[in-house]
Amino acid sequence: MCKKAVLLTTVTFALAALTFGITPATAAMHRPAQAMAKPYRYFMRHSFGFIGIFYRYHPGPHWNLMHAQALHLTPAQISEEKMLATGMRSHTMRGIMSLRMAYRRYREAARQPDPSTRTLIRDVREIGRAQAYLGYEMIPFHLKGYRLLDPSQRITYRRLAHENWMQMARHR
Repeated sequence: MCKKAVLLTTVTFALAALTFGITPATAAMHRPAQAMAKPYRYFMRHSFGFIGIFYRYHPGPHWNLMHAQALHLTPAQISEEKMLATGMRSHTMRGIMSLRMAYRRYREAARQPDPSTRTLIRDVREIGRAQAYLGYEMIPFHLKGYRLLDPSQRITYRRLAHENWMQMARHR
């Protein structure tokens, strides 16, 4: 019964994190409420320099759907973009849950009076792997969303993506 409650709680927190756009590292760590008072959209803030290095040029299927009219997406393209966005969310939720569990194991090991160095290093590596997964798992979805576009849509996409980036830069 206790394991079911923990699993239910973990899933609830992961879904809440996605709903409110909390970054995976923030969702994984226990922080004071005021530290999380300003919610960030997960897909807009990301580790590994995702926003400035990759998102800047390939904002992804969710963004494509938000700009469906300007991009003149066909019904078939909209359907494909929706499937990509849903798949990306699913992978992200799994990644957030893995990251939370890795942090939990690390905290539990660190609480021991005489913790094992090997265990702590393993736990830190697991956290790193979970963070890396969240850093790269969205890339294929973003590129597939871009590749669904025809040449004229890609021109519009690049213009809109650049305008999006300039607007984001002004708000920083």
